Amino acid sequence: MPIKKEKDEFVVYVITLSNVKRYMSIEFIGGSCGYIIAQKALQSDLLGMIGSIIAPMAIRRVLQWQQLKTERHAHLDLRSLFKERAPNPA
Repeated sequence: MPIKKEKDEFVVYVITLSNVKRYMSIEFIGGSCGYIIAQKALQSDLLGMIGSIIAPMAIRRVLQWQQLKTERHAHLDLRSLFKERAPNPA
């Protein structure tokens, strides 16, 4: 739903289907796997529920870390490509 701004301006948020699929897969699959692993490993339903909450958070953190890591490497590679070099004295 758009948020009304000053002077009758609207802000429209576009959510792509791929983002919805990614969110649902992280939440449902990650949460279910976190529950099953924690419940079986620790023999407690309460700890299984905690695992189902923590697993999607951990998955999102790892994905953010990987994205930052790849952006940093791509940024460094572009800098090295366009770095000005001293002319060759030969």
